[in-house]
Parts: sequence; C-alpha cells; structure tokens
Amino acid sequence: MPDDAPRPRKPAGSEPAKPGRGRRWTLRLLAVAVALLPFAIAEGVARWAGYGGYPPVLKRLQTVEGKTYIASYQPGVDTFFRRNRTMTGGMNEQVFTVPPDTNAVRIFCVGGSAMQGYPQPRMLVASSFLQAMLSDLWPDRTVEVLNLGVTAIASFPVGCILDEARECDPDLVIIYSGNNEFYGAYGVASLHAFGRSTTGMRLLRAAGRSALVQWLDHSLAARRKSTPEEDDKTLMERVIAQDQIGPDNDLRRAAGDNLDRHLRRMIRHCRERQIPVIVCTLPANERDLWPLGKDLDPPLSADDRAAFQKNLERAEQELPTDPEAVIARLEAALQQYDSHARSHFLLARALAAVGRAEDARQHYERARELDTMPWRAPGSFNERIRDAATEGAILCDLQQSFQAASPGGAIGWELMDDHVHPSLRGQALVAETWLRTMAELPGRLKVSPDDANLLPDWTVYAARLGTNPYDTYASARRMVNLFETPFYRRSNPEGLARYEERLAEIEASLGGTGQTAVRFWRDPKTHQQSLRPIAGIAGAGLMIEGRYEEADRLLCIARRNVPRYSLWNLELTWKALQCRQQLHPQPRAEDIALVREMIRDGTGLQQATGVSSPALEQLLGNASNLLKQYQQAMKQAGPNES
Repeated sequence: MPDDAPRPRKPAGSEPAKPGRGRRWTLRLLAVAVALLPFAIAEGVARWAGYGGYPPVLKRLQTVEGKTYIASYQPGVDTFFRRNRTMTGGMNEQVFTVPPDTNAVRIFCVGGSAMQGYPQPRMLVASSFLQAMLSDLWPDRTVEVLNLGVTAIASFPVGCILDEARECDPDLVIIYSGNNEFYGAYGVASLHAFGRSTTGMRLLRAAGRSALVQWLDHSLAARRKSTPEEDDKTLMERVIAQDQIGPDNDLRRAAGDNLDRHLRRMIRHCRERQIPVIVCTLPANERDLWPLGKDLDPPLSADDRAAFQKNLERAEQELPTDPEAVIARLEAALQQYDSHARSHFLLARALAAVGRAEDARQHYERARELDTMPWRAPGSFNERIRDAATEGAILCDLQQSFQAASPGGAIGWELMDDHVHPSLRGQALVAETWLRTMAELPGRLKVSPDDANLLPDWTVYAARLGTNPYDTYASARRMVNLFETPFYRRSNPEGLARYEERLAEIEASLGGTGQTAVRFWRDPKTHQQSLRPIAGIAGAGLMIEGRYEEADRLLCIARRNVPRYSLWNLELTWKALQCRQQLHPQPRAEDIALVREMIRDGTGLQQATGVSSPALEQLLGNASNLLKQYQQAMKQAGPNES
C-alpha cells in the first residue's frame, strides 16, 4: 500500500478504554500499599515483640485520692542517646503529684548538666538554694523547685522534656541550656548528632519511634562488641565525633541556629500555656582554663607560620617574668593571624598581670569564642539567647552576674569547678540571680527586691542545706575523673593537679572513720559511688562508733541527697532516728515529726508505685512502733513473718 494511501479506520470501540484519573490514582496507591506491606508486617511483629514508641521522661504512676504521682524515668532519658546506650546522661530522680496543692508554687528547671548542678550533690545545687530562699520569702506556701536537668543533652532534648513538663501544671519554667550544642545528645559535632537542622532532628526522632527501627538498632548494637579502650572512655570522650572545629566551620553556625530555634520554640509553647519562662545566658570559666582544643595551623607561609609558633613558645616562657614583652610579642603575632585561641588566652594573662583587667577580659572572651573544642558555649551564643528571650521570656543574665562577681570581670575558679559547671558559690549565685530576675514576674510569683535583700548570706543557706567535707570530697573526686580525660590532661594539666591536691587535703583532715568511708565509697565493687551519698556512709560508720550526734547530722544530710520517695531515704531516716533514741530516750517533738514524715513518705512510696517490699514494710513497722502504734507496726511486720 502506498505510503500516502488512506489507512482503513478501526471500528468504533475497538481501542481499549484508558482508565479514568481516579482509577489511576487508586492503582498507584494500591501499588504503594503492596510495596509497603512487608514493612508494615515487620513493624507489627516488632511491636508485638515489645519495640516501638518512646517511654516518657516523666512517668505517671498511681492515682491516690485525686492526686497522680509522677516520677522522672531514666529509660525515657535514654531514648535521646540511641546511638550510645552504654553510657547515657542522667537526671536526678524527682517525684511529685498532679494537680499540685492549692498553696503550692511549682517551678521546673530544664537544661543540661550545668542546670542539674554537676558535680555538686543534689541538695547543694542552684535549684535547692532557690527553693530554700523562696521558702523563707513565702512561708505560707509550699515551694517545689524541680530540677529536670540532664547531663550531656543539647537544646533539642531539653525542649522534648519541657513538652512533658508543661503538662504537669508548672507556675514557672527556668531554661538554662546551650552548653551542649556541639557535643552531647543531638549536638552537631557529637556521636549523638541526629542532623544539623531542627527539621532533621524531628524527623529522625520520629523515625526512632518505629518498632522496626528500634529492633534493627537493638540487633546491631548486640552484635557490636565494644573495645576495652571504648569501655574506659568517659561520657565526655564518647560524644566527641569532631574534635577540631575552626572559627569558619559551618558547625558553628548550625549549632547557634539550633539553639536559637529551640529556645524560641520552648518560649512559644510556654506562652501558649500562659506559663512564665526565664531564659538564662551561659557563664563559663574564662580566666583559669586554657582553650581545650588544638588551634588550626595559621594560613601563613611556612616561614611566617614558623615565626608565629616561635613567638607563641617564647611568650609562654616569658609570661611569668616579663608580661610587657609578651603583650608586644603577641599583639604583633595576632596582626598576622587573629583567630588563634591560645594566643588570645596568653595575651589576656599578660594584660591581667600588668593590671589591664578590661583588655584582659576581652581577650579571655575571644579565646573562649575561638576554642576549637567548644565544650564552653561560644560567647556569641549569649547574644542568641538574649535575642530569643525577646519572644516573650524574661532574660536572666547569668554571664553578666558571674562576671560582676569575678576579679577583673573574668570568670574563674571562684565560681566555676571546671569549664561550665558552677562551684558551690556559683550554685548559690545562680539561685540569687534567678531570685533577682523574679522581680520581673507578674502576680504572686513576683519577688520584691527589698525582701530578697533581707535574706541571709549564701553561706547560711549552704550550711542549712548540708555542706560537709564528705560531699566536698565527692565533688572533687568527680572533677579528678573529668580532668583525667586525655584532652583535659593535654590542655589543662593544672586542673588535675588542683583537684588531686584538694582531695589529699580533705582526706587528711578526716579521721579514721572518715577515711574508711571514703575508701568504701570509692570502691566500685561495693556499690555505685555516683548514687550512694558518701555522707550517709560516714554517718553509718560514726553510728557504729557511738558518735551519735555527728552521725545524726550526716545521716540527715544524706537523706536530702537521695530521692524523697525511695528506700534509701527511709533507711537513712531510720538510722538517724536510732541515733536520736540513743541521745534522747524520750522522743522530742522534732523526733516525732521526723517519724511521721518517714511514715508519710514510706506510704507515699507504696502509693506511688503500687508495690511494696519486705524492707519497706519493716521500716514502716519500726516507725509505727516508735509512735506506739503497735497494731499498725504488727500489720507492717506481718508480711515479713509469713
């Protein structure tokens, strides 16, 4: 047939009809569903096996007489450390009830380890100081300052914890977060970094809820064997994935952006619930800690780089004897390359030595900003925090408060135990600054500055809360463990020497019983030293020796250093009561009050958990017996006898 010949037409209806648009979408969705079916089945099987979802950080327990007990829950905290469950951050145990009492003021403190109060014992951290101060100002109210700080978490997990806390009727929220935006759970330069953007973090957090993902994660973790070198690493060492972050590294911008976004989100969510929120700037040890990271090589020619390094070495040698020469040498070197943290720190020390305190402070801050291992939040983060606070929060400028209380305006050992964790005096100063900031709060939360000025000195509160040489020893011991990490040994050997000397001084001041308690507390075979209060161990030893008055004091201090609703608390209370029986055969009013408190807390423990134990029943029976409630004592002892 010629090409141009007309082709025969097909009869009408002979072509197959094309499916309509709705049918095409139905087929596509069906294809997707078939492809996803194996994953859905696997997800269902994994959920049946117990995987899926996240446990809460604040777990609801039993409801008794209209009050629901809520407790902090470590498995919930562990979910933020999905890649490294062998060593996770911890939260001091908290137990409270909802709704709160009508005359109660409930304050939640959220953040990282600086908020938690590490390395101080829980009864000597800023939240405890604040509770004591507010209780003096408001004697007609029940003040609850609940510390939900967690070690080694960045601001994204802090926001997740605050989401749960907002459901528990807080009157005020205090946020002290930002030191772990590089290293820690959801830090951008950490083994736990789940993405550099908030959106990425949220998506990965959501994906982690999948039962299938959790099963795969668990299976891979079970197959992976850790090395002895990994097992010996501290949490700080384990979270480091990139240990040299230069001044132009994109991670710096990402970390600052994350902190800004997460703070604004937390503030916005609190405002939606009409919960006042205080946001804190981040003080750091500027004067007494050298930069932790190794500086990048200056981008100079080989000859100029060698000259720069020689100038730096000579400046370190000359600093003790000729600070003026060091100033001239380093100012010239920094004209060649200004982004060298160690040079700025040396120059700051030289300037301080000749009395130029303000110039020194500026270079200390510059050294902190340029540190290539930013365990101290860069000072520029404080500007981010100040800006975020304008979204509807009240700014608490801890950085300014600490600098005002420091020699020459540069923060050092007086207020800091290490790079970012406040000392005992620093903890009290944090609480004092919070208190002054509360003058800006509305209504019944407002604190009159005149009333605050009438409160006792911080040392009075420290003594009342229970400062003692044993817990001072424990804090110093934790600092030795920190400064023994390789990067601290390299950058700040003076820190390790400082705390080793302090340990030796404290141990020498203790008697034989105290030294025995210290050795027992340090022995990992006997118990977990990070949890058991050393003051309680010393108190038990003094009790055996018949030194009941000293023992009673230490045992009561130890009680405040463990969770209120715990078997440990009841055991320590009972030991203290036994000491008082020896000192006062006829119970005094305060002794009877302590017995009643023990019974109330023990009963609360039973009610909160819905379970009991022979040890708990025995302790409650002993307390009832002291009150001559013999029937109740026999009832408590009954299960033990059976």
